[in-house]
Amino acid sequence: MELRTLRYLVAIADAGTITAAANAIHISQPALSRQMQELETELGTKLFNRKSRAISLTANGTYLVNRARQILTLTDAAVADIVDDHAVSGTLAIGLGESRLNQIVLKAAQQLIAAFPDVTLQLYSGNADDIKERLDHGLLDFGVVIDPADTYKYAYRRIPGENRWGLLIPISDPLAAQTAISPETIRGQALIVSEREPVVKMLTDWAGHAFNPNQVVARYNLIYNAGLLAQLGSGYIVGLSHLIGHDEMQLKFIPFSPTLTTKMALIWTKNVPMSGAAQKFLEIFNQFIETV
Repeated sequence: MELRTLRYLVAIADAGTITAAANAIHISQPALSRQMQELETELGTKLFNRKSRAISLTANGTYLVNRARQILTLTDAAVADIVDDHAVSGTLAIGLGESRLNQIVLKAAQQLIAAFPDVTLQLYSGNADDIKERLDHGLLDFGVVIDPADTYKYAYRRIPGENRWGLLIPISDPLAAQTAISPETIRGQALIVSEREPVVKMLTDWAGHAFNPNQVVARYNLIYNAGLLAQLGSGYIVGLSHLIGHDEMQLKFIPFSPTLTTKMALIWTKNVPMSGAAQKFLEIFNQFIETV
């Protein structure tokens, strides 16, 4: 039994006669009659009471028509969902931390929504752990995190460029006159550090014995509140270059020396179907990084 045959059956039930149904679905009356006869033979039961030109459903015919309507409704809905998943519309959700390297991601997103006005861009700001948790729960299509990414769970593309680490210091502080920050410079200083443990390990590897974890007086998720603490004199922020808003907060970035850098990656969950908008965004993003 084919879906097409069920559609023919429902059309007859709706039209009331085989001739009217044949006209409605653009098939010849003899061909439609033959299809119904073959269906009755296949099922081993009568589906219609035939009286001259009029036709009515038997009890089994009525039962099958009701079931056919349910089957066709579910089938049509499933097909519509599949089509919608590949249409370039809906929401594109991207999780971002704080980095100037986000610019290339946002440029690709901007090109997407300019080309496809039915796409709505949703941006989520958070640290890498927040972003990965949202990816795992299907709340984000993509995330931007410090490379290397977890390649067991996530597919990724490296973002061109790198971030440089250093201290964010109030411009009125005497240390702001420095051109570079050495490990000895941070010895004994109160520090405000990202809540991500890899950052503390990275700082330990860079500074060696000049850094003691007890120097960390506060941990931050996003830089704005850390900036407020730094303005109050609570400590110096260990952060990245070109962080959004540090100029307006009267903070100066001074790089570490020896240089300490990190790269960023665009990640997405492996083995999860992408929406049409997500697929198109990834195409545009790949084109962007090929030209950088």
